[in-house]
Amino acid sequence: MMQEIVTILSGALSLICVALVFFAISSVEAGAMSTLTLCIVGLIVLGIAFKLCSLIFKPILGLSNICIIGGLDKFLGVIMGVVEALVLSCVIYFVLDHIGIYVL
Repeated sequence: MMQEIVTILSGALSLICVALVFFAISSVEAGAMSTLTLCIVGLIVLGIAFKLCSLIFKPILGLSNICIIGGLDKFLGVIMGVVEALVLSCVIYFVLDHIGIYVL
């Protein structure tokens, strides 16, 4: 479960970083230097947040090596993986339905 949380959190942070980079590129093309400054500050803050999260989650991930906690962590990870797959399936279904591609 903890590995799933780390994966989801790092994926969300990376998506935000990619969005900020594209926003910074478009602001350079538009000549909006104040927006570029905000994007750079946002990227620095996200880098600090990512480092803090890694400092928090490394000891917690180390706890999963304990036998009882490791088994519970694996079981909760399976449940969280199923929920994640269901949520992603629903999101993809609604996006395809909104675009006009009918799956079923």
